Amino acid sequence: MNALEQKYPGYKAAEQRQFDKMSSSGADHSRGEVYRIPVVFHIIYNSEKQNIEDKYIHSQMDILNKAFRNTHSNVEDTRPMFKPLAGDAEIEFFLATEDPAGNPSSGITRTYTDIETFGDISVILGIFDIESFDRIKYTDKGGYDGWPSDRYLNIWIADEGFEFLGIYIPALLGLATPPATPDLPDNWPEGAVDGIKDGVFLQYQTVGLDNPGSEDLMGLVSQGRTAVHEIGHYLGLRHIDGDEECGTDGIDDTPPMNLSTQAENCPESDVNTCEQDIPEDMPDMWENYMDYSNDICQTMFTEGQVGHMRKVLLAQRDTLINWSLQTKTVSHQTLNFYPNPSNSMIYLQNVNNGGILSIYNNLGQRIRESKIESQRINISELNSGIYTMQYIIDQKIFVSKLIVIK
Repeated sequence: MNALEQKYPGYKAAEQRQFDKMSSSGADHSRGEVYRIPVVFHIIYNSEKQNIEDKYIHSQMDILNKAFRNTHSNVEDTRPMFKPLAGDAEIEFFLATEDPAGNPSSGITRTYTDIETFGDISVILGIFDIESFDRIKYTDKGGYDGWPSDRYLNIWIADEGFEFLGIYIPALLGLATPPATPDLPDNWPEGAVDGIKDGVFLQYQTVGLDNPGSEDLMGLVSQGRTAVHEIGHYLGLRHIDGDEECGTDGIDDTPPMNLSTQAENCPESDVNTCEQDIPEDMPDMWENYMDYSNDICQTMFTEGQVGHMRKVLLAQRDTLINWSLQTKTVSHQTLNFYPNPSNSMIYLQNVNNGGILSIYNNLGQRIRESKIESQRINISELNSGIYTMQYIIDQKIFVSKLIVIK
């Protein structure tokens, strides 16, 4: 926010005006209606480790939906004093089934880059270089342009880490652009501006449940809740401490805190860092998704946060839900074929002709794509190795591994 203010004077005041407008816009009269947001993940990778498997994307989607619907497995871990405040946002997410041109899609893109890492060591000096960070969102800078932000929630996955004195340090675990329209400073054009593009970034080790790369991050983000936190920002929420001592996020039912919780374990249940300054203050709400607490501690959005996100979605990101009403949810099924392993020919089973078959190598690069007119598929040009086959037809996605032995 400070970096944006420095580059575009007036940005913070405009963002505050819009936040206040949403906060004072009255009750949310839309409760009972579930809003569904189309999502596309853009994986930008240089190494096989960065090119995370689809299963972590699917896991991340499950985590998002359970968090925003308050149905996750550890919902009962919310402390009794805060359980009455926990809210169901009635917001759900689904992988986009069509790309911007109307072609079938899995909601996942993969882009190889020559850039080993997008991390910038200047962050150690307290400098945040927006242009350097945002390279992941531009094809001509080594990343990928993404899809129209008025139709999709774009989530870029990449490595923003770097080595300092032999230690691997992620510059950021995640970052989201807050809703900016319609109240913008005069010098802030609509849509993308030079230096920032609307959407969410996630450090690749944070994605999904039990991502093996989470060991690089000292185990603080093993449950995939960085994405929950960042999408909270994307939908207008702030850190519950207001980023200052005993600050506020502007939401009535989140108690003040003396800066965010950052610890390997969950704090003591009765910790209250602002009790002396604010009489009758409730304990710190470290189980809130908008704190910095360990993934294993986070369990809730409050009803106040839920109301704010829904107002933002209706007023500032309404094109997402209006467009998504025209879409359908894709079901993922196993693609059956034989023989497997194979060396020259395979035969599809239980699927109709007319769909699109894509074959990816073990780096996630699509090496073949064709419309299927026959159940008999010649793979003789493939070298020995393990491939992923994806067949899209009739709003369904069939996926399976293919082993080629020559």
